[in-house]
Amino acid sequence: MPPRLSLRPIGRRTSLYLRTPAIERNSVCFFCSLSTPSNAATRRPRRKPQNPRRFASTVPTATATDRTALDPRKELEDVLLELQKHAANYVNLSRLQLALNGLRQKPGNEAIRVAVLGLTSGSESRKTAKQVLKLLLADPLKSEEEWEREVDSHDITQPMIIRVGADTPQELGSLTLAEKGSILHEVHVSSATLNGHNLELLLMETNPFLSAQEVGALEGFEDSVLVPTVDIPTSSTGRHTPITTPVHKALLVTDGILGATSIVSMPTLESRNVVTAAVNLPEYKPAEPSPLLPFTPIDVGTATIGLGLIRKDLKNAIEFEHLWFQSNMPNLVEWLKADIMTSSEGTTKKPVRELVASLLRNTYGAVESEKARQLGSSLSAARAFTPVGTLQKSLDDWAESAHGELQEQLDIAFSSRRWRKLGWWKLFWRVDDVGMLTNDIISQRFLPASERSAIFLAGRMREAGVGLGPFPDPSSTDEKGVTSSDLASPPAAAPWPVNIPSTRRYLQMETIPALQALAQKLTMQTLGTSGLTTALGVLVYFSTLTTTLYEAGAVAALGIIWSMRRMQKQWETARKFWEGEVREEGRKAVRGVEGVIGDALKPARDPQEEVESQSELERAEELVEKAQEILGRLK
Repeated sequence: MPPRLSLRPIGRRTSLYLRTPAIERNSVCFFCSLSTPSNAATRRPRRKPQNPRRFASTVPTATATDRTALDPRKELEDVLLELQKHAANYVNLSRLQLALNGLRQKPGNEAIRVAVLGLTSGSESRKTAKQVLKLLLADPLKSEEEWEREVDSHDITQPMIIRVGADTPQELGSLTLAEKGSILHEVHVSSATLNGHNLELLLMETNPFLSAQEVGALEGFEDSVLVPTVDIPTSSTGRHTPITTPVHKALLVTDGILGATSIVSMPTLESRNVVTAAVNLPEYKPAEPSPLLPFTPIDVGTATIGLGLIRKDLKNAIEFEHLWFQSNMPNLVEWLKADIMTSSEGTTKKPVRELVASLLRNTYGAVESEKARQLGSSLSAARAFTPVGTLQKSLDDWAESAHGELQEQLDIAFSSRRWRKLGWWKLFWRVDDVGMLTNDIISQRFLPASERSAIFLAGRMREAGVGLGPFPDPSSTDEKGVTSSDLASPPAAAPWPVNIPSTRRYLQMETIPALQALAQKLTMQTLGTSGLTTALGVLVYFSTLTTTLYEAGAVAALGIIWSMRRMQKQWETARKFWEGEVREEGRKAVRGVEGVIGDALKPARDPQEEVESQSELERAEELVEKAQEILGRLK
């Protein structure tokens, strides 16, 4: 798992800040300070309690409990810390740290991080993402600023950090991605409407996400979009370290019809306030955009022209307004400004609340999935008819027979008449049969019985309740004839190990075409060299009177023998190498199947571990429900 970016507050608390709680505890009301001495003088002396230790230990505990109960924000932070401790395997730790950082800040003044992600559908999408970012933050009443030129010249394959605010020292507790001495490119932008709201943007390129039809796409889509990975250079050798950078909101930007197709195929979230998409479609200008579209159609070119007009002359303000609304950019501006404004009422910003709610929802789903998996495994093991020890012995027998079959069948194949047909001197009339003959050898002699036995063994394991697979089916992946409907269909999966068919497919698709190409190349080189030397001998014979027929024939024979010898040496070397490669790949396939099934047959956890796992899941579920209840009371 990639390392998480540190979300610790920037800065250090001063001594005055640390002494504040003590001052608050010792503060006394002005009127109470005047009345305390008189009351002390008239009050009768009280008898010293017999058990002062018990009296001193109960009062602070009750006070601390009441203080925590009166602050839902602090209570929610404590519950999330407990969730991080007891359910680390079911919670997204990167988003959890971002949520804790927001809860530790002043209510209504939390730092909000927004990602602008350009989908990798060509150079136009990269340019569109940069233009959208500029249009979101540009001030039309100012000329082009330095940060805009920096964004234009930046390559978004490398992430860029844009901090919005006055050029002042960073506030205590605010978020940051680029620290002092960081290799990431950082830009400061001053915006009249966004200054003072603790806004930070991340501009980067990202790959298209999973389609909605794929299994588990909806569960992983939100985490993958809201937790983009940044590659940080770690040395001068070109190595990079991936670091997860969680954000509160994300804007996906792409260009053209192909970009719109990739956006439509993605899963849709419940709220478009968190993740939204924008597609640059200059030719699409409806009178009223349809609310059913999963993205916002925009016209970056029209908005850029309008911005240039008003910057050139303020008299073009009406034309700018007309072009600005025609480009549909105001919808993106409103989405960016929504719920990020600083509030003086002490109300938690909505992105922070939605982050916590999404985190708890995903954690609860992960816990329920694990409980269902454990329940299914227990039920399968209860009705199993085949013990694990018997399956382990069957695996050992299978591995022994598979290695024997590999050696025996390949020895028969490489000593057969079919393989001898591919001798070096027979290539002149069998060069086009190399692919057909080698494909037949691989199809008929490369572990056919072991593959069927592995499928049978996987069925016995499933009957015994041992989890195995699923594995991607290699026969369903075909690089030729792929259409958009094929891309939208879910990938096929096989419930048994596919090491043997995958290796067979690799040999047929990668090694055999290379062997065929080498045979054709050697044949053409031999024929060409022989023809050139023969022509040279004929030319020498007819061009000089002293050259005899035997001498001219010697020149031609030298070329023919040399070219034939080179062909024999290279082709026989290639044949031996391919034989060794087939044997080695077969051994790897057998060891791969043995390792996959062996890992699945490892002894299950003992009853004590099962009880601890169940208690851990129950504890995590209780913490999630408690956090959801506290979140409902959070102001």
